[in-house]
Amino acid sequence: MELDTKLFSRLQKSSSDSFHRQKALLKKVMAGKKTPCPVCGETLALAQAKAAEKLKVGCQKGCTDIELDIE
Repeated sequence: MELDTKLFSRLQKSSSDSFHRQKALLKKVMAGKKTPCPVCGETLALAQAKAAEKLKVGCQKGCTDIELDIE
């Protein structure tokens, strides 16, 4: 099976873009800036996750739910 390098390159770029958008979103929320959910537009908030050693960033509806490890 031959790997389509153009398809793989697009996948890499898409993955990288997604990572950088999420990183920028987390920076804004953790800096205390009012940041809207990219899906529903509600304000994202930082909260304690169910596991004590984790935090999460998300909206009330749950369409954005990012869990962070605390070290």
